[in-house]
Amino acid sequence: MPNRASHRMGPTDVVVLVMGMTGSGKSQFISKLTGEEVGVGHNLQSDTVSLDLYSCVENGRRIFVADTSGFGDTRRPDVEILKDIAFFLGQIHRHNVRLGGILYLHPITDNRVSGSALRTFNLLRAFCGPQALKCAALVTTKWDSLRSAKDDLAASDRESELKYTSNFWGLMRQQGSQVHRWFGSQSSAQAIVRGLIQSTCQSTSLPVLQIQRELVDEERHLDETLAGREVLKWYGVAYQKLKQEIQSLKSDVLAAPDLTLDELSASERELNHLMDELGRTERVQQDLRVSPNDLFDEKQEQYKDMYHGTIRDLTDRLSRCEETLNGHLKPIITMDNIPAEKAAPAAPRTITGAPPPHTATGRWTRTKLFLRQNILPLLGILAGVGVIAAGAAVISPPLVTAGAQLCALFFAGVEWPAHPPTGAGGTELAGGIEDVMRACPPTPISPGFQICA
Repeated sequence: MPNRASHRMGPTDVVVLVMGMTGSGKSQFISKLTGEEVGVGHNLQSDTVSLDLYSCVENGRRIFVADTSGFGDTRRPDVEILKDIAFFLGQIHRHNVRLGGILYLHPITDNRVSGSALRTFNLLRAFCGPQALKCAALVTTKWDSLRSAKDDLAASDRESELKYTSNFWGLMRQQGSQVHRWFGSQSSAQAIVRGLIQSTCQSTSLPVLQIQRELVDEERHLDETLAGREVLKWYGVAYQKLKQEIQSLKSDVLAAPDLTLDELSASERELNHLMDELGRTERVQQDLRVSPNDLFDEKQEQYKDMYHGTIRDLTDRLSRCEETLNGHLKPIITMDNIPAEKAAPAAPRTITGAPPPHTATGRWTRTKLFLRQNILPLLGILAGVGVIAAGAAVISPPLVTAGAQLCALFFAGVEWPAHPPTGAGGTELAGGIEDVMRACPPTPISPGFQICA
């Protein structure tokens, strides 16, 4: 029987942060790990937040996977990505949520370590601090794309360079950081995460990163943290480079009095562009000078907006899903015979092509696998209890009512047919249930990541 308080963060629940440059294989890794279609409309990423959340379960331990945007991504300034990660790590520390560790993904097919990747290595060291480097792990990806022994040898050489060069991962490895290869499979991804969690969760006390201690315990401004100073250094270099380019352009114009009108106009446009970039760099540096309270207030409001938007959408979808469920389940079970069924459980009414989730091969469970194999009991575990928790949190009667009914269906032990109903109603039911599952994972995150105790 499920734990009715399963919507709460338990002592074994952990969060794993996934970092990496664009193209490093983060989406594929998380998709294999969780069984979710990463980046398909059910994440938290928006114009204000660059972080997605996914979840999976391993041997009863719920694992929340946080996917971050890569530094150097032109779609979002580095300072905003830093603020998102700093807030997320700080907030889970404030609420005593266990950090399972940080995975940094790097494609082994890259012939050299780019400047952006090198800067991110340095930033990751600043996030962890010298006392918590074991919380980070380097995961080299795309080993499954190698096609020859020659490719394998070259990749192994690049891996050795990463592992033993101090400026790359060498220093972190010496301080206890792990190095893994991901071969593109689910089992490989699971083994990597399992190894990281086992390393960081050996102690009964929560591992604390440098950025968490600085922001929460010491209440430093973001620009006063080790990570903040690292990013300030990036922008400081860019600022000086822009000033040099502006001075050089001005000197070139002054040294060429016979420039044509078109040439002068082109130089003026370039100068204006450089001045705009210089001003933007100055503003970004100013944005880093934010207090912990202001940072947490700003980000919590953004997450609250997304959370309540999700609740409103979920309420509407649950109402439609409830109507469709009533129509499809009436021939299978009625609420009147639930007590008798609980007293004397009957064999499943339908035959499924695979064992139910609690006896499925392997300890890892995935949302989509559950949806295919045993949708209603899963809906009772995740949507029923989760929806009640969400409804109570925002005082939303439709969510509470729907959650109670779905939870009752779970206790009835109903299994969905091997071939789900088709047609307009069946399509709406399947889509509605999947949306509910995505919006309401095993442990719903309450407004502003105020984790329930």
